[in-house]
Amino acid sequence: MEKLYYPQSIVIIGLSSKDNNIPRLILENLLRWGFMGRIMGVNPSGKDRHVNGIKMYKTVSDLPIVPDLAVALIPAKYIPAVIDECGEKGIRRMAIPSGGFNEFGSDGVKLADLAVEKARAWGIKFVGPNGVTIANTANGLCLPFVPSFRPMKGSLSIITQSGGVGLMLWNYMSDEDIGLAKFASIGNKLDLDEVDFLEYFGRDPETQIICLYLESISRGSDFLQAARAIDKPIIVLKANTTSAGRRAAMSHTAALSNDDRVLDEALRDAGVIRIHNFSDFISVAKVFKLPPMRGNNIMVMSPAGGLTVMMADLCEKHGFDFADPGEQFFNSLKEYGNAGVINFSNPLDMGDIYNPRMYAEIFYSVLHNDNVDGAVYVSQWPQMPRGDDVFTRMFKTDLSNETIGSIQSSGKPLCVTLFGPAKTTSRIKQNISLPIFNNPEEMIAALKIQMEFYRNRDRKNQNHLMPEGFDAKAIADWISSRSGDIGEDALDAIRLSGIPVPVSSVARDQFEAQRLAVETGFPVVMKVISPDALHKSEAGGVITGILNPDDAAESFAKIQAGLRAYNADAVFEGVRVMKEIKPGLDMFVGGVRDGSFGPVVFFGLGGIYIELFDDTACVLCPVSHEMIREKIMKLKSWKLLKGMRGAAASDVESFIDAVVNVSWIMAECAGVKELDINPLRVLADGEGCVALDARMRLEH
Repeated sequence: MEKLYYPQSIVIIGLSSKDNNIPRLILENLLRWGFMGRIMGVNPSGKDRHVNGIKMYKTVSDLPIVPDLAVALIPAKYIPAVIDECGEKGIRRMAIPSGGFNEFGSDGVKLADLAVEKARAWGIKFVGPNGVTIANTANGLCLPFVPSFRPMKGSLSIITQSGGVGLMLWNYMSDEDIGLAKFASIGNKLDLDEVDFLEYFGRDPETQIICLYLESISRGSDFLQAARAIDKPIIVLKANTTSAGRRAAMSHTAALSNDDRVLDEALRDAGVIRIHNFSDFISVAKVFKLPPMRGNNIMVMSPAGGLTVMMADLCEKHGFDFADPGEQFFNSLKEYGNAGVINFSNPLDMGDIYNPRMYAEIFYSVLHNDNVDGAVYVSQWPQMPRGDDVFTRMFKTDLSNETIGSIQSSGKPLCVTLFGPAKTTSRIKQNISLPIFNNPEEMIAALKIQMEFYRNRDRKNQNHLMPEGFDAKAIADWISSRSGDIGEDALDAIRLSGIPVPVSSVARDQFEAQRLAVETGFPVVMKVISPDALHKSEAGGVITGILNPDDAAESFAKIQAGLRAYNADAVFEGVRVMKEIKPGLDMFVGGVRDGSFGPVVFFGLGGIYIELFDDTACVLCPVSHEMIREKIMKLKSWKLLKGMRGAAASDVESFIDAVVNVSWIMAECAGVKELDINPLRVLADGEGCVALDARMRLEH
């Protein structure tokens, strides 16, 4: 990767002096950006001795040296042959912007496969195809074929599947005084992909912030592993989100799971910042130019009372606490007041402080106050008639040096939004090193993201301990001896994980049902056993409150008849007789194996209303008790678990234990593709929980 971004020599294949020659635009970018390495050109059909002073050769084999990097912008059908030529010459790095590969139908797929096959045979690593490839402001390397001026050098690096989106971000950054370090447009990513560039940018000393625009993440687990190892902000905008519910699935988990929900959780688990709007790339990049906000206590300031009210709403919405800087601080502000008509508080209305020089004193006092973790300030630089009045001085006094000094000496962030004509605010952004936000909404949202990034950074590499009572070997043996869709027998594996399961037995006829019910002890529950009725209630296959032998015989007959009515061809294997568990709150725990990110555990409100209320959360496996507790407290059913309107509290800790245990089943047993426990009955506080029904899908 280092040679890819810091080549000493480049050959441009397909270069010519024709006006419509696209590779020539790459050459012009290299010259315009000041690339100082050796550049050569190759064109078998060209008659140019040189192009813009760059010497031309007929074939790659004619080159006087082995270039560090070959750029091939030629029709896709010629790319495999050119890879062979480069390989024979000894070139081991290529950039391939050409389109017409696997994005172009079956013929393109064949070309893509052939290109990859030849590159691997020669040991060539390449970026592309179907992207504008790479750029590096440190040495003037610019391989995009869109004519470009060299952006300001900075610390933000970009990985994008869309060259257009990446180049658009360049232009956006220039207006916001954010500099570029390195750039990668990976296109179809047939060879080098987002994981390769993420790992490299994570090591790159020039890069301090990494931004990614992605339409797919094919190596999800590798991506997460790379992200966990990087101690830099990683910002991802993921497009092309799809629902996993589109695929056929037997279990609640698969029906509830959603690629986008899993992606959200996966990125959070790895400490990656996910954004949903293009403009958030800039606002989040800005906030990381400021010191970290280490706590939740914020100070809100503005000379406009209405803006303080608006920001107060925003801060509360994002979960900030309003700092109390103390009575001494507020008393000190009275000497700055003009008319004495404002009671100072937080949010702080500074509208009565007409001397702008006092603002610097206030900023200093706020940021150096032990009760304040960070601050936000909104003002304006309006278009006003020329004059030397108090308001002109108040609005148009440059406080940047004092503000930056207070930020640096306190080690705390002060975020500033400045309203005014676009040409004025743009000029201010270009002339000061303090990041200026465009509106309070993006500013406060970005500050929350920054605070959570630093708060969660140490959690992303936590090691999770296998729970006590989890018999990994016994579970693995049980799973390895079975395959396909498993119904209630799955409770045997659930029991081995340490989750309580009621004692039960199987009745093959009415007489056996009566005998087993007596042996179990009334009241009992009876459930159908059939591979064709995994969702038993839909087939009339569950009867509760059975109180005597006659009820048991009658219930057996009803269940058998109900199955035939539900599906005349269904296989009837008998009825499970189980001790009826006392009332509690029916919850749900399940697992699914995501194709990109691996095992995921889902949990939430269960029973027959699971799809109706969709009150579930998900976490990558395995998981800690602390994370499950945090997630459960955000569910709507949290109030039910804690007890509401006089109801007793449920045993939340036992439910957390069950979720953790299921996460370990999914993490340890690759053969489990899907798993449901529904319902998992959570009893009163201190009484535990019991898995009442379960399903599994096993594939080896």
